[in-house]
Amino acid sequence: MVNKKNILAGIERAFRVTDEQLNHLVLGFNEEMKAGLDIVNRSSKNSSELKMIPSYVTGYPTGNEKGTYLALEISGVDIYVCQVKLKGEGGKLAINQYQYKIPDDLTAGDDIRDLIDYVADCVADFQQRVGTHKEVVYSMAISIGFAVLQTGLDKGKIIALEHGFDFPNVIGCDAVDLFDQRFRAKGLAVKIVAIANDGVCTLLAHAYQHPSTRIGVIHSAGTNCAYYDKMSNIGQFRNEPNNQHDMIINTEWCNFGGRHLPLTEFDSLLDRQSNNPGVHNFEKMTTGMYLGEITRQVLVYLVKQQVLSFHNNEEDSLLMIPYQFDTSYMYVCEADQRSNLEDTRLILEDMCRVGVTSLEDRKIVKQVCEWVGYRAALLLGASIASVVKYMFEYGIGLNEEETGFAIAISGDVYKDYPSFHPRVCEAIKNLIPEEVASKLSVGIVQHSRIVGAAIVAMMAEKMDALNNKQQQRKQQQQQLYQREEDIIMDDLEEEDDDDEDDDDDDDVEEDEIIV
Repeated sequence: MVNKKNILAGIERAFRVTDEQLNHLVLGFNEEMKAGLDIVNRSSKNSSELKMIPSYVTGYPTGNEKGTYLALEISGVDIYVCQVKLKGEGGKLAINQYQYKIPDDLTAGDDIRDLIDYVADCVADFQQRVGTHKEVVYSMAISIGFAVLQTGLDKGKIIALEHGFDFPNVIGCDAVDLFDQRFRAKGLAVKIVAIANDGVCTLLAHAYQHPSTRIGVIHSAGTNCAYYDKMSNIGQFRNEPNNQHDMIINTEWCNFGGRHLPLTEFDSLLDRQSNNPGVHNFEKMTTGMYLGEITRQVLVYLVKQQVLSFHNNEEDSLLMIPYQFDTSYMYVCEADQRSNLEDTRLILEDMCRVGVTSLEDRKIVKQVCEWVGYRAALLLGASIASVVKYMFEYGIGLNEEETGFAIAISGDVYKDYPSFHPRVCEAIKNLIPEEVASKLSVGIVQHSRIVGAAIVAMMAEKMDALNNKQQQRKQQQQQLYQREEDIIMDDLEEEDDDDEDDDDDDDVEEDEIIV
């Protein structure tokens, strides 16, 4: 006879994350952060699980900046073009956004310019729709779904293509130059001033309206985090003369966890069957791409153990097919409060086609969803707590009154999973000192991250203006020093002339004596 109670207790234990494991995670995360920040040569292979990539965005938005900026995002086969009018007045803004689809015949080929020309046509169509002024050159930030090794705010080499794109001639090209050249060839009044990352965009999309924002997290099909750090803490800027500013760092924390996360047999199975085994452990344990699949793996196991009464030998059953239990099903099951768990029944019988289910089956499925979902929220909360503890340790991002800062979070999983937000907040609160927790606020980003890309363009313009101002001040100081030096030299030359005149007089007197 199957001991259902013991089997379910074993599953619950496997997904329960202890305080000791969470504290181990926090310590490990901090070690990986510091190791990633110490990287100087980012083109070579490094041992840190966190890449800690500098964004080259420095300074903070105030919410009072004004202007019209553009953003371009390529996400899979979707193109998003956005215009954001910043009105100041504490973060008021207006948004225009259009979505375009990349045709199948433009996802691969011999020349990447064919794709970029199509993107340029989309931007031209967008500008015509929103009525931009042809005589104005608009600053734009781009966020593209390619792997880019960023070496400056508007510089970055494409090192790999993703999402099914295949253009051999693009590898090694500078992303900004590539788009800029084609946009200019098409006559677009656009200047690309920055490459924008999803985490950075999330942070800045919130920061314009909430200037105390210091951390941005995106948690959806994938996950990432960006935060402000002191440039003097970043290896490649440590010896730079102007390293007193705060810069946004892109952690790329999706790959965290090989040595620090509490993996179960179901996580290991999912990893082995994935298209990228051995990497992105944190992403595979917490995000919308994989949570439903982890749950499906557990349910299949429970069916085989005869803990669940329905069978998967039904011809139409989808539960045996990988990734057919969507993460959104978990939201429905967890939120199901009816006595007969009718919504859960619909998920299992109608969506997964498992056949007739009992009330006990539905209760077990609902419980499994809670175990997997709760663990994901705790791990995300612990990772955020790690970044918070690091920032408070180094006094990063605090204002003069040290009143604390805001954390911005966006993404479908975070917004749509009913219990996710309170669970994440609970984890953060339990892992940091009370005096630190009292200084934090967590906000869900209302605008899409492409709005943040437009704000990156604004920040690039703001940084450029500041650099120009500093250069002018430096030139003025140099001119002043030069004038002072010239005056001193003139005085010295006059003294030398006086000395020479005196010498001439002495010579005359001596001559007269000789005579």
